[in-house]
Amino acid sequence: MMRSRNYQIFSVIFKERFREPTLEFTIPLMFSSNVFINAFYERGNFTIYGIILAFIPLISVSETIAFALALRNIIFVTGDHIYRGSIISFLTFPIKRTSLFLMMYFSDVITPYIIWLSTTEAYILLSGIPVPQFLILIYTIGYFFTENIILSIALTFKSAGIATLLSSFIIGLLFIFGGMLNYYELIQGSNVLGITSSLNPYVLLLYEAVNRKTLPCIYEGITIELIIATFTFFFSLNKFKRLEI
Repeated sequence: MMRSRNYQIFSVIFKERFREPTLEFTIPLMFSSNVFINAFYERGNFTIYGIILAFIPLISVSETIAFALALRNIIFVTGDHIYRGSIISFLTFPIKRTSLFLMMYFSDVITPYIIWLSTTEAYILLSGIPVPQFLILIYTIGYFFTENIILSIALTFKSAGIATLLSSFIIGLLFIFGGMLNYYELIQGSNVLGITSSLNPYVLLLYEAVNRKTLPCIYEGITIELIIATFTFFFSLNKFKRLEI
């Protein structure tokens, strides 16, 4: 009985975010848009360089769709419920707030990621292109890093407008400014790349591919991203549990 009730609640939450034809449109588009892997794939010395380019967010259509879909769910579905006070109807469900938060998080954030991962891995398998799984890992950590930041902002300010502006500013600053900073640090030969690489590791990956050098600081950067992603997740969970309407 408990399992059936939880399933019914999850079904309501999931269907609200993925009404037809969202999935019917998103899944084929994500799969077919991976053609950019082929478009940037070059044989010879620039093979890895081309694959890395194909996996850079904004260039990769499927990655951008996954990110945008999760952002929409967080700000304009969950965030909108909180702003308008309609979240109270969900809070009255016979379920713990932690379980409700996890259901929303799965629908908002994890589902778009699963769609991206499954379509991308299927395309890689069918195309036969040797894509390093390290690129999948970097996007995975970066995805949860950014989406968890956005979620914490949405739950803190409880306004779709403010959350959108702050999220766009912060994520844009991290990615664009971080890339510029990493490029500058590479030129200067700085020792703080382990910290700045967490802002945009793709610049360092391209540097590795072109110069055929290994930069261990990339691992430090994604470790920092993972720590921040974990912290913001539990911060958001705590904010949701203490939510007052």
